Amino acid sequence: MQSHKTSRNRFFYFLCTSIMLCTGAYLAVRLFWFTELPLFIKIFAGAVIMLLSQCMFGMRYVVSFTPHMSYFALKVCGYCSAFFICLASFVCLHDIFFYARWYYEKSLPSYGITAAFAFCMLFVSFAAMVYGAWRALKIPAFVYNDLYVKELPEELEGMRIVHLSDLHIGSIFDGKWLGKLVDGINAEQADLIVVTGDLVDAVPAKIEQDVVHLRKLQSLLGMHICLGNHEYFCGAMPWVEKWHSWGFNVYINENKKVLYKNFPFYIAGSADFEGNKFPGLLTPDMEKTLQGIRQEDFVLLLQHQPKKAKKNAHKGVNVQLSGHTHGGQYFFLFPIVCLLNNGYRSGFYEVGDLSLYVSPGSGLWGYVPLRFGTNSEVLVHTLKKKK
Repeated sequence: MQSHKTSRNRFFYFLCTSIMLCTGAYLAVRLFWFTELPLFIKIFAGAVIMLLSQCMFGMRYVVSFTPHMSYFALKVCGYCSAFFICLASFVCLHDIFFYARWYYEKSLPSYGITAAFAFCMLFVSFAAMVYGAWRALKIPAFVYNDLYVKELPEELEGMRIVHLSDLHIGSIFDGKWLGKLVDGINAEQADLIVVTGDLVDAVPAKIEQDVVHLRKLQSLLGMHICLGNHEYFCGAMPWVEKWHSWGFNVYINENKKVLYKNFPFYIAGSADFEGNKFPGLLTPDMEKTLQGIRQEDFVLLLQHQPKKAKKNAHKGVNVQLSGHTHGGQYFFLFPIVCLLNNGYRSGFYEVGDLSLYVSPGSGLWGYVPLRFGTNSEVLVHTLKKKK
């Protein structure tokens, strides 16, 4: 089983690092090799870009062997990854328009291989990285949403749910950031607090002192958590045991009857689909997740990835809260994120009789701290009956 997991991870790293190396090589040659700059500057600049290309996935690999790597080092590496992504985006956009102009005009315009062009791209990319990182790392905004649900029992109308997702504590977000977030959530005096996966991005030995801030959260019906794919990257079960010891409700293919104003409804949560790739850990099983629930019962499902919402609607789920997509995080990725999640990128979707809300994330994967075209959010849902 361990061999299967190791082989999968090696292939993943090989594929990702190869793509990034090719991109880095293109940028190094495109920006510097044919300029008038001295040879040693060309070599140095090219080497730096090649190193930057490996920050995103190389850091994930390094962290697995150095679990106590400081948050400062993680942030520096994250900024490097974000800068590389911005640089690749701007250069590729420029070159796409260049070749399009060449194709339509049937004549080759000036290619613009100058030191001035290279430094212009570096400056614009750095400015974009600073702005995008600021948007990604600030305390998320509280967004108030009326969540309309078909066949909502009148007893549940007005129930307020704080919806957190993709906090990724440990990759770049620390206890100080989380503490401020907890204070804001408690001020909402919510009826229910849910976390739809990817709460952590490191093992308990490293970040328990950061995550423990969550014990201060207060709500009428407590804290309810489902697993995301990144919990599996951290081993999953040590965190599940820790959260259980803190009094949190953790759902892995299970459900729980909850009373709100003496009205019973069910909160359910499945294991993440990533579990299929980690033999020995629990894999998703919706039949088991909904076991014992009658057709007439009201069901709130916590499922990290939103892509199976249509199947869940057929199984009688009333509301599904999800995350995973980060809202696309970077507008260049919106089409890919939509494709990978059956069109569910961010926000509210009506899927048959099911009301789906996909959080754009309260945090994000810290190895690329960058947001353009989407915001970090703490969602405060108020259940409303659809007329």
